[in-house]
Amino acid sequence: MKLLATVFFSLLMFSATAQDKLNEATGNWAGALELPGGQSLRIVFHISNDGEALSATMDSPDQGAFGMKMDKAAYGDKTIELTMNQIQGTYKGTLKDGKFEGTWSQSGQTFPLNLEKVVKEGKI
Repeated sequence: MKLLATVFFSLLMFSATAQDKLNEATGNWAGALELPGGQSLRIVFHISNDGEALSATMDSPDQGAFGMKMDKAAYGDKTIELTMNQIQGTYKGTLKDGKFEGTWSQSGQTFPLNLEKVVKEGKI
């Protein structure tokens, strides 16, 4: 009985720790792509945790695009990967000092994209 209680407690702690790690990535994360020619393009990711896995949507406010569903949202070892197959786009970033430092890759091109957590007020 004691062994069963220990195993149950260990599994409970592992589950809570995994959820805490996923929760590090949840929220609204905004940044700007610096494009050739001095242009920038705002990008916002909305990342949520359903209790088992992450899901995400992306906004590109400067293009009038909101709520685009990401096909993949994964987070582990302080690294996030978000992928949207339809536009062949992937964001990969590492959490450092409360910000994601990373890159956006799309159609063979890669651009720096650093994200800061923001509080959502309407459409960002």
